[in-house]
Amino acid sequence: MRKKHAFIAGVCSMIVICSAAIILQHHEWIGWVSGGISIIAVMISGLLMGAWTSGEETRATYHSETKEHRMWRLDTAFLMMIFALPHMAVSIFYVLM
Repeated sequence: MRKKHAFIAGVCSMIVICSAAIILQHHEWIGWVSGGISIIAVMISGLLMGAWTSGEETRATYHSETKEHRMWRLDTAFLMMIFALPHMAVSIFYVLM
């Protein structure tokens, strides 16, 4: 259920950004704002997953956190990635058009 809510939140915020850009005749906002949101969400997701840590840091983190904290961290990273998907799609579509 939380995955669906994260995706719907991403779609709704993407629609608001695209609508504002079209109404105000600033179409480049679609690429800048949605692209920025997707980059920030992917960076936060990578940070929460531990994508930019070495093997020693990963092992230290694994042994110093509880299972509940690890599951919360990975679930939050996955939700951030799901939130970023609509923004990523619309910014790629804007760049290609």
